[in-house]
Amino acid sequence: MKIMLTKIKELIEELNASGIRYCHWKSNLSLPKSLSGQTDIDLLIHRKDANIFRALLSQLCFQPAIINGVEPFPSVEHHFALDEESGFLVHVHAYFRVITGDSLAKNYRFPIEEMLLQNGREVESVRLPEKSAELVIFTLRMMLKHTSLMELVLLARYWKQVQEEINWLMENDVIDETLKFTNCWLPSLDAGLFSDCITALKSSRPLFRRIILGHQLRFKLRLYARHSAIWAWLSGIKKFATMFFHRLTGSKLGMIPQSGGAVIAFVGSEATGKSTLLAAMRDWLGEHFAVRQIHAGKPSSTVLSVLPNFLVPILRRMLPTRRSTRVETKLAFADPSKRSKKDYPMIYAIRAALLAYDRRSLLTRAFGWAANGTIVLCDRYPSLLNGVPDSPQLSMPASSRKYSIRGLMARIEARLYREIPSPDLIIHLSAPLDVTVSRNATRSKKEPEDYIQRRHAQTSNLDFGNAPIYKINTDQPLDQILLKIKKVIWNVL
Repeated sequence: MKIMLTKIKELIEELNASGIRYCHWKSNLSLPKSLSGQTDIDLLIHRKDANIFRALLSQLCFQPAIINGVEPFPSVEHHFALDEESGFLVHVHAYFRVITGDSLAKNYRFPIEEMLLQNGREVESVRLPEKSAELVIFTLRMMLKHTSLMELVLLARYWKQVQEEINWLMENDVIDETLKFTNCWLPSLDAGLFSDCITALKSSRPLFRRIILGHQLRFKLRLYARHSAIWAWLSGIKKFATMFFHRLTGSKLGMIPQSGGAVIAFVGSEATGKSTLLAAMRDWLGEHFAVRQIHAGKPSSTVLSVLPNFLVPILRRMLPTRRSTRVETKLAFADPSKRSKKDYPMIYAIRAALLAYDRRSLLTRAFGWAANGTIVLCDRYPSLLNGVPDSPQLSMPASSRKYSIRGLMARIEARLYREIPSPDLIIHLSAPLDVTVSRNATRSKKEPEDYIQRRHAQTSNLDFGNAPIYKINTDQPLDQILLKIKKVIWNVL
C-alpha cells in the first residue's frame, strides 16, 4: 500500500468519526493509487448524510468544481483540496445515487445504494463494498460500454486493467453471491444473461460476442435508463467532443472551480524562473482544471496592429538605433522630469501605443475566460509605474505641445493601461543579481549582462495597486518554491 496523503487521511478519519454512511464504491483494485492522490476518490454517500458530508468537506478546505461545457450528472459532485505536504490536488468524486453505465453519458440510475453500503468491509480504514457486491456494478459498467463505438475506443486503452480487476473481484469465487444480489436488487435482470456477461469479461470472449451481450443487457436495463437511447447517444458524442477539446487545450478533465476562474500573473526580472514555474503550474492545474497560459509581454497582434507588427522586423533592420530596447535603455537612465518630447522617436511612440492596445485586448479576453471559469496563467503583467518593463513607456510632452502626435500617443497609451483590470494574484519572483546573471549565462537565449542588470533594478519594486502580491525569492530548491506557490494559488481559487 502506497503512503496515504495527509489530506485523504484526514478525510477518511472524519468520515469514520462522523457516522456518515459511505463507501469507496468502485475501482478498489486501484485503491492504493486513490489514497496516494494518483487518481480520484469515488465515494458513495447516503443521500440523507449529504449535508453533513458537504459541511465536513468545507471544514477540510475542499472546494466544489464542475465540468466545463458539459451538463452535470444528477447526484454527482466534484470537490478538490490541496494536500499541503505533497502539493497534490485531492479529487473527491462524490455520488449520492448510483448514476453510471457507459462513462460518457452515464445514462442509468441503479437503485443499489443500500446493497453497496450495507454489505461492506474495511481496508486501510476505508469502507468498501464486499467484492460480490462490487462485481455487480463492475459488470454493469463494463458491459454497457460495449454498446457504443466511442466507449469501445476508450475501453480499448485499458482493457488489460478490466481483466485484472474482474479476476481480482472473483478471487474468492463470489459468483453465487453476486447473482443473489442481482436477483434481489435488480429483479428485471436475467440471472443467466448476467452470468454470461461476467464470463465474457473474465474469459475475454470475442469482441462481437461481448457487444451482443452488452446490447441484450442494455435492453433488460431499460427500466433504469435516465433518458432515451438516442439522447444518450447524442450526449455521448457531445461529451466525447468536449473531452477531445480539453485534451487539445492541455486539460485532462476540463474542470472549473465553482467559485470561478482567476487571472494569475508571474512577474519578475530575467532569469528568475518564470518560464519554468509557469510550465509547472500549468501541468499541475491542467491535470484537473481548464487552464490557459498567455504572455502579456508579447501579446498577439490585433486587427489594428497586425500590419505594423508585420513591419517591425523590417524596421528594426532599417533603423537599428531606434529599436525599442535601445530607446528604453536611453529612457531608463534619464530623469523623467527632464525628458523632452524628442527623447523618443515618433515611430517608438506609435509602437508603444499599439503595444498597449494589444496588451489591453489580450488581458480583457483573459478576464472573460476567467469569468467563465478558466484559470489564466499570465507571463508578465503591466504595472502602474512608467518606464518599467511591460508598462507605460511614454512621458507627456510640455503643455505647450500637448496636441502633438507624441502627446496624443502618450495619452492613448496611458488610458489603455489604466483600462487593464488588476489580476487576482501577482506572483513576484526575484533572485539576487549575481544569481540571475549566472542563470542567464547558462540559458539558450542569453541576454547582455547590462540588460539583465537593468531589468533586475527596474523590477525590484513594481507597483500593482490593490492587486494581492506574493513575493518569493527563487534562489532556493525548486520543490520548495513549487509547494509555496501552489498553496498561494489554491488560496486564491
